[in-house]
Amino acid sequence: MPPSRRPRTDPIVRVRTGCWACRRRKKKCDETKPVCGGCVRNKLTCQWPTIIPGSKANNLSTRPEEGDPQGQPPQEDGQPARMQRGASSSTEVPQTTSIDGNQSLTVGNVLPRSLSMFPGHGPDSYQLLSHYLATTADCMANGSTPINPFLVQIVPLAFSSDLLLQLVLTQSAAHRAFRSRKESDEVAQSHYTTALQLFRKGVTEFIDGKESNALMLTVGALVMCFTETAKGDMNGTIFDHLTAANSLLIRLLAQSDAAVPKDLKDFVIEYYTYTAAVSMISIDARVSAQLFLNFDLEQKARQLLQSEYVGNLCGCWLELLLMIPCIFDLGRQWMMHDGQSAMPTADDIAMFGSLQVQIMRWMPYASATPEVFLAGRIFQQAMLLYLYTSLGGFSRTDNGMYQGLIDTAITDAMSYLSQLSATARINSGLCWPIAVVGSCLSDAEHQDTLRQRLTTMVNTFGLGNMQRTLLLLEHMWQMPLDEAGPWNICRAMQRNQIWISFA
Repeated sequence: MPPSRRPRTDPIVRVRTGCWACRRRKKKCDETKPVCGGCVRNKLTCQWPTIIPGSKANNLSTRPEEGDPQGQPPQEDGQPARMQRGASSSTEVPQTTSIDGNQSLTVGNVLPRSLSMFPGHGPDSYQLLSHYLATTADCMANGSTPINPFLVQIVPLAFSSDLLLQLVLTQSAAHRAFRSRKESDEVAQSHYTTALQLFRKGVTEFIDGKESNALMLTVGALVMCFTETAKGDMNGTIFDHLTAANSLLIRLLAQSDAAVPKDLKDFVIEYYTYTAAVSMISIDARVSAQLFLNFDLEQKARQLLQSEYVGNLCGCWLELLLMIPCIFDLGRQWMMHDGQSAMPTADDIAMFGSLQVQIMRWMPYASATPEVFLAGRIFQQAMLLYLYTSLGGFSRTDNGMYQGLIDTAITDAMSYLSQLSATARINSGLCWPIAVVGSCLSDAEHQDTLRQRLTTMVNTFGLGNMQRTLLLLEHMWQMPLDEAGPWNICRAMQRNQIWISFA
């Protein structure tokens, strides 16, 4: 005779109410809103179901009859989940169940009726990930290589980190919103707010010594940088993320080389170097030094050149980008607060000549594809313009050699641009040279050519910084030519409240 069962004296704790995270973990929720105590302790994303008046929770103690519709959790917008056949009378599904001793232990009466690919994330997460994989990742990379690091490097990392996954979904939401011309997208804004909170919390814990994963935070900061460019932020928020990425990357590179796979480390260095280099032009050299690329970080990037590195951000022109800090520092020495340029020293003249020779001798790699080759040449001419215009504060004749050098660089840059389709993927990384060349244009036909090109790029890629680049150039084309040029881009930003990066 089987032993008699001991009568249960303690009540069964059922999680019919509370947040989704506690239900999924089968824990009692204290129902503190907006974030319950359990989610605070376990660092989980706290999300709450929408209760529809008059609805009751199903009890899964019995297996649903064959043919009954399977219930689902409510959607974020408060509308009942759409069903294949009819609508369920339940909007909440308890995650624990009392199973009778004579009842078979089957999948139907043990598993919850709705499983999520992203525990702790809302029902829109799958759509955002799909958008990232199909669209956003391709728009972030310029296609210089057949392997897209935003897929093969970032996505695997995201699935190992709740923080990074949230940041990737946020970037996708921001890109999708701008691409759809939705200025107030609730999903994008909600994800962005959550991402900022999680990222700031991660950085704070890292500073306090509670979090030791510098890699995830560094990549997270860089993903946030491109989120700002995707959404077209004009408040300069990207520079906050870039400053954080700088400190985190220095910590990361101080670790053992074995701590991070080489391909991933190379991409992170490229990611940061590219973003930092093309962001320097937004800094007013008259009043501030650049702090984005110090000597150690620059040397790490130069190590990539030894293997003729070609990347999906720097293309084959990494060597050119690494000259930007030198040109910035050189030009800064000649620019004073009162607008009067200091006389160049012999060392300044020698440095100017050396940079000019390096830029003019630069050649794209023989292995570069035609589009990468053309993009490299466009960057080369933009670099020459950036260097030449650092002399803008000195006296010159209207039709002298100095003006001839600028006119030649503009003509060559526009020629290379005309050979490159505005819909080619490589254009995703051309905002910086287009802004530099465009800031020097006085010819209405040339201006209209760039206007049409940027409009096509915006319609093709749906990236906010492309539209903001055009907006900035439109303002600069209304300025006198002697107040334009790449060294006055920062002043045009300040005057028109368009504080952006060209990353």
